[in-house]
Amino acid sequence: MSRRLIILVALAFVVGLSFSAYAEVQNIKVGGDILLRGLSRNNFDLVNSGTAGDKEDDQASFATANVRLRIDADLTDNVSATVRLLNERLWGTLDDNSASSDIDLDLAYVTLKEFLYSPLTVMIGRQELRYGNALIVGDPDTNRVVDDVSPFSGTIAADLSSHKAFDAIRAVLNYDPLVLDLFYAQIEENTLTRNDDVDLMGVNLIYTLDKNTTLNPYIFIRSEGSNRSGQRGKSTKAYVPGILVTSSPIENLKGSLEFAYQFGKATGSADKLRAWAAQAGLDYTFANVRYSPMLGMQYTYLSGDKNTSDNKDKAWDPMFEDQTLNSIPNLLFVNSNMQVINLKGSMKPMEDVTLMVNYGNYRLAQKVTSLTGYKIWTLTGKKALGNALDIGAVYDYTEDVQLGLDFGWFFPGKAFTKEDGRRTANQVIGSMKVTF
Repeated sequence: MSRRLIILVALAFVVGLSFSAYAEVQNIKVGGDILLRGLSRNNFDLVNSGTAGDKEDDQASFATANVRLRIDADLTDNVSATVRLLNERLWGTLDDNSASSDIDLDLAYVTLKEFLYSPLTVMIGRQELRYGNALIVGDPDTNRVVDDVSPFSGTIAADLSSHKAFDAIRAVLNYDPLVLDLFYAQIEENTLTRNDDVDLMGVNLIYTLDKNTTLNPYIFIRSEGSNRSGQRGKSTKAYVPGILVTSSPIENLKGSLEFAYQFGKATGSADKLRAWAAQAGLDYTFANVRYSPMLGMQYTYLSGDKNTSDNKDKAWDPMFEDQTLNSIPNLLFVNSNMQVINLKGSMKPMEDVTLMVNYGNYRLAQKVTSLTGYKIWTLTGKKALGNALDIGAVYDYTEDVQLGLDFGWFFPGKAFTKEDGRRTANQVIGSMKVTF
């Protein structure tokens, strides 16, 4: 455990001594959700001819269940506690895989409102951290994979996990129209040895300029302790300053622009980290038109590194991202060294039915000869990664039940060789979500 965390916990303990040693429960709310999916995923290795060992990548058919139970308890003196339990599993594995029987502690945190003085709210424990559009912080192991706590880990279902929580201490100061959010999160304990952990800390500011525009500057810092293997007695820190601007200049038009820069040291390397990312998007809803159509576009640029012989790593580090630009590329590719143009739209042909489409064009930011993601592909040296298409429908059966049907394709481009990645990947996902 790091010295910073010890100090913060000790401070909270000292202040807490002035309060009662027990909590009186004023109100308890119990809720949760059940998400069931049936999937068919094919050709996710993009290879024209597979071997027996590639059957999961070529012909995957399975069902999943994500079940969450949440308890919120309001106590005395602006104190509340939240606990959420999570079980996720592949159907038919309850007796075969012990991880499928696990009920994990997904959330477990205490909220202290008006802590010490009225503008301050403190949250301590396992909680969700999601900032801005989650380009940098939103998921402790990124949106495309999940660690060994889930039975989805290491499978073609890794992107379907609901594990999103961080072990963190968070302080929110609300000085309307300015909100200051400070946090410290421990990503990996490793061993109990001092200074061998992976930590994340940051400051996130939200300033409401007017009723239409919000400024969101931030800085996040990832630290890997000096006693970790390969650190050479020095801690490795990566600094990520950036800003997100959101605005609605006219009614029904929403826009956002984000820019972030990374510097410090690259993970597990002595190389200097010098990378950057930019993301811009516009959405317009035709609110007074039949079927309420929406049209949107988004551009994403994540820097790459074409020269690996120097001591500078210019490839964007995805950090703890939680974004899905398109469903299949989200699992196949790491959020780095790419530029993506998304065109999307939706409409409501019936009151309870929403139809959606999302097209994405994917190109490398810098030419490389190999690409590591869902597998390792040998590339031709060209930039065209390919095109993705998602088509979906959601039916609000009741206020509590949603039925969904989604189709997805990824058409590989000329960056892939004909032998090692020109086969179209496709998927079909049927889902039902019940919220209670």
